[in-house]
Amino acid sequence: MLITVHSTPSVFQELKSEWLALLKTSVTNTPFQLPTFQAIWWRYFGEGQLCILSVRAETGELVGIAPLYVDKSDTLCWVGGEEIADYLDVIVGHSHEKTVREAVWAWLAGAQSPGWHTAWLSNIPAWSETPAHWQALAQAQGWQSEVTQIDVCPVIDLPNDLESYFQLLDSKQRREIQRKQRRAEAEESLRLQIVTAQDDITTATEEFLQLMRASHPDKAAFLLRPNMRDAFVELLKVFHQEGILQLAFLRLDGEAVAGYFNYQYANKIWVYNSGIDPNKASAFSPGWVLLTYLISHAIEQGNSHFDFLQGDEDYKYRFGGRDIGVLRLRIEKV
Repeated sequence: MLITVHSTPSVFQELKSEWLALLKTSVTNTPFQLPTFQAIWWRYFGEGQLCILSVRAETGELVGIAPLYVDKSDTLCWVGGEEIADYLDVIVGHSHEKTVREAVWAWLAGAQSPGWHTAWLSNIPAWSETPAHWQALAQAQGWQSEVTQIDVCPVIDLPNDLESYFQLLDSKQRREIQRKQRRAEAEESLRLQIVTAQDDITTATEEFLQLMRASHPDKAAFLLRPNMRDAFVELLKVFHQEGILQLAFLRLDGEAVAGYFNYQYANKIWVYNSGIDPNKASAFSPGWVLLTYLISHAIEQGNSHFDFLQGDEDYKYRFGGRDIGVLRLRIEKV
């Protein structure tokens, strides 16, 4: 295995085509590991020393990518961070899983790696073997290590039709969802809009961000964090261009009363953020109604999963979510 270290942001563009092809075959294939997402994250939130490792077989084929950096406190972290990337991991196909992880670890543990003293690798999905594998390798060197579950991502395994989906739900919950839907559909001016390639993404972005701010003081405060609003604007714009964005609104008399910012990627819907105006259309719970429409749309489009991403909010389970654990691997050199 040949490892190359990339220390400048140009890597996201230089490796983009190979990166995308590899990601499609990867054990973890999520929108947060796309080179575009990671480039935007690094531009707005990256600090310290970028240290992206590409791994090639003897044939020259790209078989692995470890998107890492060492922050100003000498901590080794994933590019993507913890706050806005729900899943992160080594990018590697099943056939090279063990050898790539071992090659990356050997480089990180060697004298040539940056001077990190602690690894803080968060948001690894529970189905990945990276935490257990690297924990064992760290312990073999006498280093301290710990794997902990830090959150969950409730996920719906989507059936082939809407009726089968409703049968997955508790009967009381099923009736409640259908009741809210009927009440909403009694509003003649109610419309579902999923933003298309022809729509003005700038206007749609401002509508969505306004709904986010109106939803809850915590969401308004979130958007006020340094660079956060600008990062969201760019994510929406770039993924709209790349055909991965699913930005949806529920409109009443033409005005947006609820919105969802999702990714449509790898035959799944990834529910990234939402916004609801609590002062409008509250009588029929517009957030729930829009979510029901989006689940129905996901089934019609043949998607396999509807991933609510991190957080154990009650509504995710009411709609049929089942937990996927999200892990953190901590390693400390001793």
